[in-house]
Amino acid sequence: MNKNPLVLLPGTLCDERLWESTIRYLPPTTEIICPQYTCGETMSEVISNIRAELPEKFALVGFSLGGLAALELIKQAPDSVTGLAIISSHAGADTCENKQTRTQQLKQAQEQGIEPLVTSTLIKSGLISTNPLVEENSSLIMSMAKSTDLNTFERQTLMAITREDHHKTLKEFSRSILILASLNDNICSSSKTLLAAKANDNAELIWINDASHYLPLEQPQQIAKQLDNWLKHLS
Repeated sequence: MNKNPLVLLPGTLCDERLWESTIRYLPPTTEIICPQYTCGETMSEVISNIRAELPEKFALVGFSLGGLAALELIKQAPDSVTGLAIISSHAGADTCENKQTRTQQLKQAQEQGIEPLVTSTLIKSGLISTNPLVEENSSLIMSMAKSTDLNTFERQTLMAITREDHHKTLKEFSRSILILASLNDNICSSSKTLLAAKANDNAELIWINDASHYLPLEQPQQIAKQLDNWLKHLS
């Protein structure tokens, strides 16, 4: 059974509130650490700064941008990570087209504020409309985004743009890998998720139903159940 802390890395424009619903369903004895992306101008720099504040050993979970960040952390400190779980994420580098889109979104946020971007992109594409928690989750996503200053959003944008392709990192990681995703995810495509899962023969891919991108908000009980089962098998 895993006795090390559980490190939870958030997605773009998210904070520790992303994980609160999921944490409620985890055993109360689980030690939780929720780092934020507070310093650095590239993915490598930001993760290096986070790494310096983490314990010697920990289990690692990353959502969306946090999944990409988790892979960079494994590259920098593979022996510290007792197991990896990525949620609504993948292992690829950013494309030229996506880099341009991210730059335009950052400019839009700087000129118009963050609300139009969150409404038109994150909420519209990231939540499934039939989920009973859709209104509550929409409000939370907006609240987290409005609590994120533009400097942090710029840092998160740079993290995404400067990230490396980490399929090789996944392939070489010898400990437990859990991948949680939805076939209805309109932000991180299932094809990218499948490529990540195929990178390591020991990776376990589980599809979560009745959700889109924000799995920790849309299906927190299912996510907690999968994470708890995974944690029980870590050493």
